Amino acid sequence: MSFMRAGERFDARVGDIAERIARRVSRRDAVRGVVLGGTAGLASLAIGERPAQAADCYCGPTRRCAHCPEVGCPHDYQLCKGSFTSDCFNSQGYRCEWPQGTWIACMGLGKGYGYRVCYDCINKSGCADWCTCQSRCVCCNCETFADVRAEQHRVQQAGLP
Repeated sequence: MSFMRAGERFDARVGDIAERIARRVSRRDAVRGVVLGGTAGLASLAIGERPAQAADCYCGPTRRCAHCPEVGCPHDYQLCKGSFTSDCFNSQGYRCEWPQGTWIACMGLGKGYGYRVCYDCINKSGCADWCTCQSRCVCCNCETFADVRAEQHRVQQAGLP
């Protein structure tokens, strides 16, 4: 019995470490996205063009769900929450790996503070059919940090991304 508990504790520790690493990598990617997005935004302003980053914002290789709403998963779907040790793979071979079932797809949209949220969505048919939706642009009209704070408050009150 104590051997089983030791194995469970080891598995839990490995899972915690893997999740911390994934969060750090995600944060680095987010910071990199802000820096690159800011650079692309300044360059596009200099030549009078819109940033190209907005055009190629996507939620990764998993197929898109049909009938995605502006925010969240389609009707009769829920977030496919998981981890890097999850065994919920879709028919394309991708795993539900995000603990909250969501992540930020891209940043620096609109007037510089906009972003989109990706949602892994699963329905009653199970893991093989999970798919991904992308939100509308959140805070695309934000021009200042005060605008961002106000939008975050509005989003929290509405229970949005």
